[in-house]
Amino acid sequence: MSRSVAVWDDAGLVEPAVNWSKLGNVYLFANGKGGVGKSTCSTHSAALVASDGARVLLVDLNGQGNVANMLGFANTEADDKGRNLYSAITAGAALTPIPDVRPGLDVVPGGPFVRRIAPVMAAEMGNPQTAKQVLMSLALALAQISDHYGVIFIDSPPENQLLLQAALCASRFVVVPMKTDDLSRTGLRELAGDLRAMREHNPSVVLLGCFVFASGTSSTRIREEMKKNVAADLGQNDDVMLDSFIRHSEAVGRDVPKFGRLAHELEQEIVNNPSRSAIRQGRADATTVVSTTSVSVAEDFAKLTGEILTRGSKIRQDLINEGVWP
Repeated sequence: MSRSVAVWDDAGLVEPAVNWSKLGNVYLFANGKGGVGKSTCSTHSAALVASDGARVLLVDLNGQGNVANMLGFANTEADDKGRNLYSAITAGAALTPIPDVRPGLDVVPGGPFVRRIAPVMAAEMGNPQTAKQVLMSLALALAQISDHYGVIFIDSPPENQLLLQAALCASRFVVVPMKTDDLSRTGLRELAGDLRAMREHNPSVVLLGCFVFASGTSSTRIREEMKKNVAADLGQNDDVMLDSFIRHSEAVGRDVPKFGRLAHELEQEIVNNPSRSAIRQGRADATTVVSTTSVSVAEDFAKLTGEILTRGSKIRQDLINEGVWP
């Protein structure tokens, strides 16, 4: 890995020079389990905050590159499949986000090249002089460009522990999407262990809260039970679970990557849906119909994003009052 991302002296590597004050706006969506909505939720939150006028960066640390599919730029010239991330994390290159994928929203894409990062990181972790540099690599890269953004969101991989740990070292707030199953709780406990371990390197990272993804609107009792179980798992109060949840909708889950439009964007397309009679008569294509459920799902994401930012602001103010905000 490049020496350009750390401080060196005649004796060797001293300490990665992270300016923690530049990373106070970084929100990480993480869980040790896959398939719980990290990519979907981080992408929607990033786009919604940008639509309100903020300058936002979204970093996709997944080898699948799902963010590109959801935002409709997969396999275009702009989609580098994670090449820039690979260079930034393994060689100290500057991050060069794709500008204005949506107005105000820049994106660092993921993809197959992200899968190549872990072997490089693992090799460097075996050297005591470079181990901490490996974990700080993403933090250092983001600190170089964070002044350009009001908020930074990171979509993390469940299958790559080293990259997840690097993401924890680069973040201030950790947001945990979950489903109402025991495997999601197992993933949360694994993440909590990584979070505690990474506080040795990033003492400012905090758990903002957890929320339920893809839950039935009538499943109130199940979510209440989940809230109690999660609080017990973490040894915290029930308020570790956010009030917001994202409802289950197969149709919206299908339409987002199909059309490259997010739920709130699909909502705006409903007025263009062809009539049923036009479809029956062959004058319109049924495959162009956007699910009307996108209206409700868009509302869920708006509530969730607002609650995340509100809680983040409160935590920030509390830590400032305590004199421990970097």
